[in-house]
Amino acid sequence: MNNATTEKRFDTWLFTGFWVGSSLLLGGLLLLPILVLLLHPQPAELLSLLLSRQLLDALRVTLLTSTTSLLLIFLLGLPTAYAVSRFAGRYRFIIDFCLELPMAFPSLIAGIALLLAFGRRGLFGQLLLTWDIRIPFTPLAVILVHIFVLAPFFVRRAAVLFDQIDPQLEEAAQLLGASPFFTFCHVSLPLCHRALLAEAIMIFAQSIGMFGAVILFAGNLPGKTRTLTLAIYDAFESNPEQAFGLATLLLIGSSLLLLTGRLLLRSRRIVGNL
Repeated sequence: MNNATTEKRFDTWLFTGFWVGSSLLLGGLLLLPILVLLLHPQPAELLSLLLSRQLLDALRVTLLTSTTSLLLIFLLGLPTAYAVSRFAGRYRFIIDFCLELPMAFPSLIAGIALLLAFGRRGLFGQLLLTWDIRIPFTPLAVILVHIFVLAPFFVRRAAVLFDQIDPQLEEAAQLLGASPFFTFCHVSLPLCHRALLAEAIMIFAQSIGMFGAVILFAGNLPGKTRTLTLAIYDAFESNPEQAFGLATLLLIGSSLLLLTGRLLLRSRRIVGNL
């Protein structure tokens, strides 16, 4: 065996050891805290939390606000994403930049921006007060936070999905007499509906975990604006064990949502390869 072959094997083993070691280290750093959290609470404690009034109130607020915001993000975001996918060049660059702007700064800044816009002394808040409409510290404030923070993520990812559609399919439908709206509903959407549903699940999971902007703009009012994450924050100050249990339940729910989204994407790839 010559020196070149020996050096090549050594480099191969070194590189293999590098990526295996890095993967194991990163995997341990990511999974170890999750496993510790899952194993910490006792089953009886989790069962008592599931029946507690605090959890039920927070769950009701979370499901109400997250579901409403998801529907609005879908209603407004799908046409926007489709329009974005049809732009190119400098116009697409400008649109992408505007979408990325809310994604780039911290959640707390989003809460401050919403307060300055829709607070009682805000630019539009004073106008809304003349119609006796108050947004801050209401469930509507939670929904606005979700839309402001999460809609850009959905539009960007949905636009990428629409980018992958062959334009000739839409052109063929319109040549056969289909209207643009009919083509969008019966050609474009069916081609990526599983991926869009997976994106909706991800947006729903992200909305459940919102914290900074929510507590700043909507407050932490029990039974009104206190979501599951705010309930965990509130319990951590007075009863850490209860906070650990609530966090475990939220982790389990988020994991199930993530698994559902991954299965939808996997089934889409399988169908696409048939």
